[in-house]
Amino acid sequence: MGVVDGFKGAGLFAKIAFGLLLVATLFAWIAYTCTGWGEATSGTNEGRHYGLWRSCSDDKYTPTCIQLDGWANDWYATCQAFVTFGFFGINVGLFLLILYMFVPSCLKNGEIGMAAAIVCIVTGVLYLIGVIVYGAKFDKDYIDPGSNNPTWGDFELGYCFGLSIVALILEIVAGVLIFLDSKKGGTSPSA
Repeated sequence: MGVVDGFKGAGLFAKIAFGLLLVATLFAWIAYTCTGWGEATSGTNEGRHYGLWRSCSDDKYTPTCIQLDGWANDWYATCQAFVTFGFFGINVGLFLLILYMFVPSCLKNGEIGMAAAIVCIVTGVLYLIGVIVYGAKFDKDYIDPGSNNPTWGDFELGYCFGLSIVALILEIVAGVLIFLDSKKGGTSPSA
């Protein structure tokens, strides 16, 4: 059985979930690795872009990046952890769905389908928590907690934050669709 046959033989919900997870995986990879989660739009930090793991300036003469992994900031570490769970969940969910749709020994196995659905839904919710934490906390306090210094300027959320929202929604919807597909047509090999 080839890939095309596996795709043709899959249920409608599984096909839709596969497409959603492919897009979610692309968006999650971009968001997880880039510095587009937030940006300083004015003040002394204007042109500085913030991501989960580093912060970089867009100064063409002296570009600098600062590593943020290991930063001793509780809300930031919480965001990194929950987004990491969501990121890996999308990848694991896609892998399990590929097994469920294309590997002959796992084809339409209800247990694999349920595992994929649970992984997608649970890690999608964890991803949502991480995104909410970042959105709630990212402002001038991100740079200097407790400061009323007006020179820090304004901050706004960036494209990676938006891609993460789309990715987690697609992941959760795909999880529900996989659940419905595995309940409707998934059977274990012994049945």
